[in-house]
Amino acid sequence: MKYAGKKLLSMLVTLLAVSFLVFLAFDLIPGDPALAQLGTNATPERLESLREEMGLNEPFLVRYFKWIGAFCTGDLGTSYSYHISVGDMISEKLPISICMTLMAFAMVLLISIPLGILSAKHEGGRLDTIICTLNQVLMSVPPFFSGILITLLFGIILKWFTPGGFVSYDENFGAFLGYLFFPALSIAIPKAAMSVKMLRSALVTELEKDYPRTAYSRGNTPNQVMYSHVLKNGLIPVLTFFGMALTDILTGSIIAEQVFAIPGLGRILLTSIMNRDYPVVQAIILLMAFVVIVVNFLVDLLYQKLDPRITVE
Repeated sequence: MKYAGKKLLSMLVTLLAVSFLVFLAFDLIPGDPALAQLGTNATPERLESLREEMGLNEPFLVRYFKWIGAFCTGDLGTSYSYHISVGDMISEKLPISICMTLMAFAMVLLISIPLGILSAKHEGGRLDTIICTLNQVLMSVPPFFSGILITLLFGIILKWFTPGGFVSYDENFGAFLGYLFFPALSIAIPKAAMSVKMLRSALVTELEKDYPRTAYSRGNTPNQVMYSHVLKNGLIPVLTFFGMALTDILTGSIIAEQVFAIPGLGRILLTSIMNRDYPVVQAIILLMAFVVIVVNFLVDLLYQKLDPRITVE
């Protein structure tokens, strides 16, 4: 509990620091949200009135504490561009981005763990060489390019889905998940390749230690040694990478949403940045930071659960 408590405190401090830096960054960026709304033909009087209405004339720290205080109560502000609640905008699009992120992460686990084990069990063999070579190729393919290739192959040539089409989750959930499959696959491919390499390396290192030989001497089969002894220890250093992969998938979903024309948080984020709609941008970035910090927190707890020798120090 002491370990979890210290990690939780560290998580809250980090989140507070991130919120301050996010708010500061958008305060320092050149540009005027009021001018972006009214256009260059706006009169100075109308511009000043709108700035006063938006609270932009108040001191920085006053605006920050008002924003973070409202954020903690669930009030994410009002969009400058759409004049609706930021919370409503995010809650409408959040299920799309969450489903795609979780689907991509599930693909990473389902692909990387079996292939990583298979590659380690056949170290130096033909199968290991094929998997390692394929990994090197797939790791070098960025998500946006794999998304284009998937759209060309499965969307245009094979016609397994309609490029640019989208089915809402509240309209047909099955069709919604089916449409997200290919965008999730484009995100998962390079992450799965990196995960296979990491897991293979960790398992090979563990297999070279003394305890697998001791397990063999007691009559255990190769599968028993791998799954009962080596895999648990080999997964410990890979857990951190899986946590990083999940956060990378979250940011990679922004690219996938652009390539596959998915109306998720990523598209709102990019549109709001161009329109200087700072309440929307700040809320989405802070939400993403929260997810990243929580994922790392859970990974640390799981890491310590698997290896009790790990402490905060």
